[in-house]
Amino acid sequence: MRVIVAGGGTGGHLFPAVAVGSQIARMRPSAKVMYVGTINGFEAKWLPASGYCYELLDVHGVMGHSLVGRVRALAEFLRAIGMARKLMGRFRPHLVISAGGYASAPTVVAAMFARVPIVMMEQNTRPGLSNRMLWRFARKICVSFADTAQYFSRAKVEVTGLPVRYQPQAQNSGKEFVPKQILVLGGSSGAHRLNIGALEGFKILRKSVINLKVVHQSGEADAALLRDAYHELPLVAEVVPFVDDVPAVLARADLVVARAGAGTVNDVALAARPAIFVPYPFHRDMQQLHNARVLEKLGGAIIVKDDDELAPNLAREMKRLLESPKLLAEMGQRSHRAAIPDAAVRVAKICLEAAAAEN
Repeated sequence: MRVIVAGGGTGGHLFPAVAVGSQIARMRPSAKVMYVGTINGFEAKWLPASGYCYELLDVHGVMGHSLVGRVRALAEFLRAIGMARKLMGRFRPHLVISAGGYASAPTVVAAMFARVPIVMMEQNTRPGLSNRMLWRFARKICVSFADTAQYFSRAKVEVTGLPVRYQPQAQNSGKEFVPKQILVLGGSSGAHRLNIGALEGFKILRKSVINLKVVHQSGEADAALLRDAYHELPLVAEVVPFVDDVPAVLARADLVVARAGAGTVNDVALAARPAIFVPYPFHRDMQQLHNARVLEKLGGAIIVKDDDELAPNLAREMKRLLESPKLLAEMGQRSHRAAIPDAAVRVAKICLEAAAAEN
């Protein structure tokens, strides 16, 4: 059995794809899995060191560009379809899994031409452009959140949860850990506005952070700046450009301050952690805001706007929560209600069934 898993751009698309591909390989050891991403995405750095079989397409998004940029992106997209069709001819997959992102659309179109069955994954509560355009051609659509089902045909949708590479274990928030720990996560590439907002928030709390440790995923661009700035504060801070094993750091966190990509929201729920989410404010569909609301509605998270008052608002909410261990524990328990621990297995079973039905 041969499977193509297409998607990427960010870790939020790549890592669920890898989780499903790895689970298929465990359930069907003879299966050959190929990952398809883009030359500009996060996967272009991560996949070469992974040991996995992969191909990278030269394709960009078409949203938010000038007219010239859109025309160029369209030409790239058509070339990428041609590359994906050649890949279909060489690899001859029995199934294509779309994990979202720029690489998924040309690969899905090529699969349609080749009459290869397609299974889609939608990580966010509101579908991305590729899946909105192409979902009708999928056999099944695996969604992370029940709220997403309304955007597709109910007959195609399976609420599976979001597949993860490493399984976080729900624990009571870290009473045994001294000092209290805050984990700041900006996504796979960091988030400059959140980085600075969190740092300025800790400066406001200067007299309240002596017994506090911060682990801050910064992205490459802000790492040196943050390390220098944290040296001026009376707290212990560990700045890392990228956290590969998020569950390990979540297990030690009393509170999470983060963007609200689907993968982050899912990891927080699986680990039963309370969170302050700062959704990315410039996405046209406000995907992260809707992701964050899943846990907010359960009482497991608080949403803080990414605006000019980000730092004082973060400082206020961090102080309030850290001063109430009982509230932190209750939020963690409520957050965990959104978790689906066996998502990778669920998606892999659906994929294997789709391939078997066709072959």
